[in-house]
Amino acid sequence: MNAAPTAEPLARRIFAEQVRLLYVQAPLGTIASLLIAPLLALVHWDIVPHAILLCWLTLLEATVLIRLALIAAFQRRREPNADADHWAKRYTWACAASGACWGGCVVLLILTPSLVYQSFTALVLSGMLMGGVLTMMPVLVTYVAYALPLSLPPVLWLLLQDDPPRATMGAAGILYLLLALGTAQHYHQTLARSLRLALENAGLAQSFAAAKEQAEASNQQLAEQQAALRGSVEAMRELYEVISTPRRHPIDQVQAMLAMGCQRFGLAIGILSHVEAERYEIVQTITPGGEISQGDVFALDDTYCRDTLRAREPLGFEHASASDWRRHPCYLKLKLEAYLGVSVRVGKHVYGTLNFSSFRPRPAPFTTVDRELIQLMARWVGSALEQEQMAATAQRQQTLLAHASRLNTLGEMASGLAHEINQPITAISLYAETGLTRLRNGPVEPAELRETLEKIAAQSTRTHAIIQQVRHFARQSKPQYLTVRVSALLDDIADFLDMETRRHHVHLRQDIGPDLPPVLADPLQVQQVILNLVRNAVDATGSVDDPRTIRLSAHLGPDGVELAVQDNGSGLDPSLLRQLPHPFFTTKPDGLGLGLSISQSIVEAHGGRLWATPNRGAGATFHFTLPTATRLHRPERVELTL
Repeated sequence: MNAAPTAEPLARRIFAEQVRLLYVQAPLGTIASLLIAPLLALVHWDIVPHAILLCWLTLLEATVLIRLALIAAFQRRREPNADADHWAKRYTWACAASGACWGGCVVLLILTPSLVYQSFTALVLSGMLMGGVLTMMPVLVTYVAYALPLSLPPVLWLLLQDDPPRATMGAAGILYLLLALGTAQHYHQTLARSLRLALENAGLAQSFAAAKEQAEASNQQLAEQQAALRGSVEAMRELYEVISTPRRHPIDQVQAMLAMGCQRFGLAIGILSHVEAERYEIVQTITPGGEISQGDVFALDDTYCRDTLRAREPLGFEHASASDWRRHPCYLKLKLEAYLGVSVRVGKHVYGTLNFSSFRPRPAPFTTVDRELIQLMARWVGSALEQEQMAATAQRQQTLLAHASRLNTLGEMASGLAHEINQPITAISLYAETGLTRLRNGPVEPAELRETLEKIAAQSTRTHAIIQQVRHFARQSKPQYLTVRVSALLDDIADFLDMETRRHHVHLRQDIGPDLPPVLADPLQVQQVILNLVRNAVDATGSVDDPRTIRLSAHLGPDGVELAVQDNGSGLDPSLLRQLPHPFFTTKPDGLGLGLSISQSIVEAHGGRLWATPNRGAGATFHFTLPTATRLHRPERVELTL
């Protein structure tokens, strides 16, 4: 008799609603039993011994009173959906006892020789049997426990009689019992399907409340369900339009969602808050008169959100001053009359609340569609916040990886850097020794000494410039998107490019288009991309016997300024072109496969793209674009912090 569902939360909610409907319809059956049983006893008063009648009537009315007590206790329960299985079991046992007492009417049949009285008794039992169909069918096991002990004893007694009329009545009773059980099962299945539809489609929940009184929905109830469904579909459409519209930043989508919620719920104020300990901070808000602003901080106990975080379902009320909410600190301070809010979770942790409120009472109560809609909105906000956190984590990892790549580049260029620094230091030493020798040999002309000192100063400046470039390239800093010219970007790393190509005996040729528009870029990031591509081109020409050349070009294209690094090396297999930017994919025996991946991330963060093409002759060309400063005010993607 364990009828409680155990499979899914939805099934448990459906069963809890069935139990509630069972208790809602129960008073009708109990009152009928209270009235009909004395009438039946009165009819048989002069035929059946009084002691038997009174004993039967007392037992029957006692079971009915037990059912009434259970109904009263169920109505006073604190949690509506708690312990539905226990309430169903209790009422099922009580109905089984009532059915057994009604089945005890077989004694009346036995002690009443008149066929008229027996027919009357059978008619009463049939009425009680069919009455149970309407009042007990929400929980089918309850009706079965009631119907079988009620019907089987009288039916079996009638079937065992030799009298054809009585045997016919017994056979009709069997058919009547099967009809009642079949009808109850049909109504029960219809009700279960209706409840499932109501819970799965939030728009049907409110209109389905009227249909809980009866298994068969009337035309009026069906119209209400259809209207609620249309409202649910409209709400989903509005929500989809908000979250699917392309925008540059999630903040815009949150603002649009707050505006949609204010209009949908008929409330003037919309807030996304962040709660940390007892601190309640406004993250995003829409207010008609600027009463609440972004960044405002309140004590959590002074807001309705303390109760929102504790509630399992969306918290809502329409008229605070007309309810117990008028004593709440939030109402005492801000006089917010209407409120609808729900908690926002990011992953497994509570982030804050999404809530809507108004200084005026709401004329209509919040519907199930409203509560389901704000839950969907909160889930989307939580998902968007979680994606931002994941993107920030990935960005930090990309930052560290890009910084490590720059340091690795400097490490590989260490011998060349040492050579470049050693040259001006050697020159400084030679000029200094020359000046000292001349001073020891006698008087020196000031002009001659000035010339030597100027040479020393020039070499010192060159050394300082090289060291500053190394420090600048090796530093880890946040991206700074500036309006710069491509020629200036190349001038800053000219020493690096010349040093790298010169020590590998490669001729570097630059072809920079005239009058290129400025680009919006982080100079250090773009310089890292150029240096990565040039070093890859140098490695690609390592096996070439002909003069090794690299061409660095820049010109204006349809997508902005396009930079290209072309080499006359061994070229690329066309089947590998799409795999080159993938992390850890490399064609070098000792490579890590991170240079092109990092370069692609940097270029895409600037709003451009990076790709490779094979040359008509030998070698390959790597291209990347940078949007011009006049076309783009800020990168569309999340910037890398390098």
